[in-house]
Amino acid sequence: MSSKDQSSANVLTFQKGKYVFTDHLEEVHPEGASVPFLTAQAILMTVEKDVFKGDIATVKISDLILKQSTFIDDNGKVVEAHKLYVWPRNLGSTKEWTANKLEFLNEFVLNFPIEIISLEESNGVTWKYITPENFKKIPEGIEASSSFQEYAMHQSEYFFLRRPLNEPK
Repeated sequence: MSSKDQSSANVLTFQKGKYVFTDHLEEVHPEGASVPFLTAQAILMTVEKDVFKGDIATVKISDLILKQSTFIDDNGKVVEAHKLYVWPRNLGSTKEWTANKLEFLNEFVLNFPIEIISLEESNGVTWKYITPENFKKIPEGIEASSSFQEYAMHQSEYFFLRRPLNEPK
């Protein structure tokens, strides 16, 4: 994992749609911010005004576990997303918070297909796990980037995980 000082201009925030985070989970320290955020590369299919778009891009993955975000489990139980991971003993340690978030995202989000159901104010989202089969259904007429077209042509070579058997935390 590398820690980067970079502009957040090339990092996407969530839109409604389906995502699988595949790699490059990284800590980003925006200039002037006291707390880093986390990004990862994702294969994504988003929908905006009935237009489906497919791409592979870097997305601000830490928005999944913001206090304003919500996780919905398979039974429909709603959980405040920031309660999914173990908080550090030292609540004042940004380094420990970041390490615990990275551990959670590595174990419970990377390679698991998810769906963003709705967008909340202040970057929060409502999300749930979906099956690999559900993710691999590509909508008709999708506007696909060249990297997404490459994924679509070689989809059988991609292996995604199913919802974690253990509940987080």
